[in-house]
Amino acid sequence: MLDNLFYLAAMAFGFGLSLATYRLFAMRNRWPMGAFHADLPAIPIMIGLVCVVVGVLFAAARGDTGGWLIIGLGFAIAFLCTGIFRVGSQVTLFLAPLATGLLLVGWLGSQFGYDRAASIVEHPKEIFKKPTDQIYP
Repeated sequence: MLDNLFYLAAMAFGFGLSLATYRLFAMRNRWPMGAFHADLPAIPIMIGLVCVVVGVLFAAARGDTGGWLIIGLGFAIAFLCTGIFRVGSQVTLFLAPLATGLLLVGWLGSQFGYDRAASIVEHPKEIFKKPTDQIYP
């Protein structure tokens, strides 16, 4: 079974880290930068830091059952976006807030009991159970 919140947290952390650090690497290596990174660097850095903080908070809430894996996978995503693909300035400007927003919606929704689909996956016959099945086994 896929844990969507795990992947969203890793993406929020990785894309946010790439977004926050891209200007540093781009200026050092003379890579091209988008308009936000070149003219208004505070905006992408703040968006990236907010995404990193939300990813770290989710990893801390997850604890030992994947928290360190979220951080590790996030560093790998940031390395791929910034170091190999060099698309950190443009692509992660859209992907980081999107992943963070979806993570917050899913995380807050699970606090109110909207994650009950897991019980359906574990016991699929419970969906098709008729009321008479409970009376006469």
